[in-house]
Order: sequence, then structure tokens, then C-alpha cells
Amino acid sequence: MESAWELWESFWVAGVRRGAVLRRFDGELLTTRIAFDDGVGAPLASESRIWLSGSRDTWNRLRYRQEPGGLRAAADRVEAGLGVDTLPASGDYLLLSRLAGSAERSASFLRVDEAQPERPAAPAEIRRRPAEDIDLLEGRTVLAERLDVVAGGMRVAMHWAHRGAIVRSSWGGAILFACRDESEALAGLNPRMGEFLREGFGES
Repeated sequence: MESAWELWESFWVAGVRRGAVLRRFDGELLTTRIAFDDGVGAPLASESRIWLSGSRDTWNRLRYRQEPGGLRAAADRVEAGLGVDTLPASGDYLLLSRLAGSAERSASFLRVDEAQPERPAAPAEIRRRPAEDIDLLEGRTVLAERLDVVAGGMRVAMHWAHRGAIVRSSWGGAILFACRDESEALAGLNPRMGEFLREGFGES
């Protein structure tokens, strides 16, 4: 989990492009920003920042913000009494990336609700499923392994990996497609979405 990477995704709801997602990992800090329009003119933006421990085998701090609504949350893992086997929800992607590029069949952890980190962490598991044909943005079909995220006994997300990389995801009623770059992810979107995804809320 130590190498740096950046991933842009397009965000679709009911077959319509509504926004985009940026995931950026520098080896210590995982930043996840989501910006989308709900279809009736109400934009939503959220930012999750998860700092890993010095050994990179668990996390230390979480900061989360969502607008509109002024929702803010923060947690220090040790101060909150959370074990090394816990992980905030956006951190799923670190485990997914590891599994996608390996032969591991599953990964178990306790999933922390980023918006309410004080709530008990839910028993969670990422499970590898058989490969299946999926459609991607450019109209091509690929054979991809499915990775299910199950938390609290419910499937909360599905991801598909092709050649060791996540290429498509589904959660919360949305479908996300991995993009080649920022310009592809932001094509046709409100420029303000791009500004937020690049810069966040500007908090240290």
C-alpha cells in the first residue's frame, strides 16, 4: 500500500454522467473527493482524508467533510479506542487495490463510518467473486473479476478489476468508471466540480 497513485473516475446515475471522483494516495495520506449533481440542481461535495501510520499497516487520523449541510467529522484512531484492524470506509480502496493485484481471496476488517466515526465499526470483508463480462465507458466489454464489499452483513459496494486494476464500481445507486486522466473524468461537467476535486475545501 506504500506506492503513490492517483485515480480519476466518472460518476453516473441512471445512465447520466453526474459528476466525478478523485482518489489520491501519496504513500501516507489517502484523499477521496466526490462531486456530483443530484439531477435537480443540487450539487454535493465530500472530502475524506485518511492518514496511515508510520508502518503503513493501519491508519492514524481521519478528517471528513460534506457540503452542503456543513457535515464534519474527525477521528484519531488511538484516542477513539479503535483497533489496528479498523479502517474508514474510503480506505476500502487501499485493500481493493491490494487484492486486485494479488491472488488473495478476501480481506477482513472493521469498517468505520466516516460521517459518524463514533459509531461502532461494522464487521466487514472484501470478497473476490468469479470473473464476468462488464461494459466500460468507451463501449468495450471486458472480462473482470468482481470484488464485493460486505459490511454489517450487507453488500455495500461492488468493484470490478481487469488486469490488476479497478475499472468499474457500483455503490449508493451510482456507477463509477475509471478514466484515463482528469480531462476525461471532468468532460462536460461544471468547472466548479473540477476546482473542488483538484483543490478540496482548502483545509490543512
